[in-house]
Amino acid sequence: MSKSVYSLVLSDEIVRAIDSLAYRMNTSRSALIDRILAEKLSMQTPEIRMRNIMENISSFFDEEIFRLQTAAGDGGMLIKSPLPYKYKPTIRYSVELMREGKYLGRLKVSFRTQNAALVTLMNDFLTCFASIERRNLAQFTDIDIIMQIDNDKMTRMLNKPILKDTRKVSDPNLTAKAIADYVNFLDRTIKLYFENADNRKQAIALIDAAYKEHMKAVKVIV
Repeated sequence: MSKSVYSLVLSDEIVRAIDSLAYRMNTSRSALIDRILAEKLSMQTPEIRMRNIMENISSFFDEEIFRLQTAAGDGGMLIKSPLPYKYKPTIRYSVELMREGKYLGRLKVSFRTQNAALVTLMNDFLTCFASIERRNLAQFTDIDIIMQIDNDKMTRMLNKPILKDTRKVSDPNLTAKAIADYVNFLDRTIKLYFENADNRKQAIALIDAAYKEHMKAVKVIV
């Protein structure tokens, strides 16, 4: 949706109430008024779409494993998961949705540790995972596998969701589940790789097999 500047005459009391609520919601006056009007008119704005996805996404994570934190605005969430390995590092998944454009958003994966051996293992996993994912998703022409790996970090673009028969998905709950399924699966494969880190060949084979099983079970692809 395009946006323009409009001049409105509003009551001072209403503006003060709007500003107070906008501050508590960590948003701007204009964004909040836009949101209130859209909801009143039953219109779907990008912000409402992103908020609906984020409101649904938390229900697809096990709270005993993950810690979720909503980022500022409607389209961000930070997800943390402990890695049961040496020094007990934490894996951080940052989901950032986009208002508009070709992609749904991006997923950033980071692995905070100063241990060089752990960084090397994480880089090796990310490189192997990217190769396996490209091979398994090559059949879907509407899915771009865009990943950037830098040290112990990865950024992956999230595609607009499609069913395996390539039909587009617009339902926010299905979209939220698709994002959560991907993060859950990625988290499991990271831990599977580290559990078998002493045998790299076996670790890669296990990840490859896990991805094939994941593709059989998953309904929506991002």
